[in-house]
Amino acid sequence: MANFKAADFSRKVELGSPQSHKTGAGINVTSFAPAYSLHYKQQKRTLTQQYTLVGTRLDNSITIITRHDTRNAAQQQARLDGIVYDISDISPDDSNDAIRYDYLTLVKTTKGA
Repeated sequence: MANFKAADFSRKVELGSPQSHKTGAGINVTSFAPAYSLHYKQQKRTLTQQYTLVGTRLDNSITIITRHDTRNAAQQQARLDGIVYDISDISPDDSNDAIRYDYLTLVKTTKGA
């Protein structure tokens, strides 16, 4: 797999799941509940890759790379810079390399969808 520098992973992502709770008025509200955070590197796309995604459900998605963590497979959402994203795909590194990376494809959460 790819070799990255430790300095590439300078930003933090919170991973977790949506959690429902009642407001004081008794209304159920769903909000992001972080489970843990990891350092990440954002994956850049080529123009060809970007054009291929136009008109698909991944049109406005982003891909981030984290060090491999078995907990990632159970997470449903991620928060970057205060914005909550749904995790649409997780590509874990199942190699035998000493340092492994997971690729997470994130799509901005849309309310009421």
